[in-house]
Amino acid sequence: MLKPLKVSGVFNNTAIEESAMAAATEPDLATLQGDIQQLRADFAKMTATMRDMSVGGISKAGERAQLSAEKMWGEVKRQAEQVGHEIEERPFTSALAAFSTGLILGMLLNARRG
Repeated sequence: MLKPLKVSGVFNNTAIEESAMAAATEPDLATLQGDIQQLRADFAKMTATMRDMSVGGISKAGERAQLSAEKMWGEVKRQAEQVGHEIEERPFTSALAAFSTGLILGMLLNARRG
């Protein structure tokens, strides 16, 4: 234990108080350093988890987009086949509809120019 210093007949308690404060803060610093290490580990774990989640989310979104595109392509092919069969069943009506559509579009586009 430290002995108080006697300066000109008066005890100097400042050195004792500083020594006591330093001794009291050492466990707090050790605890604080441990807490900081734990926070670093927790942040590293959270970062890894978020990275894994984002990679998984991106791959799932890609799979959904692929499935959606395949569905749309199947529907487009089905509609094209249906139109092809309808043209084969009624060739005269189909030709007349195509001619009428072309004539109307031609008139509309020509009216815009003039």
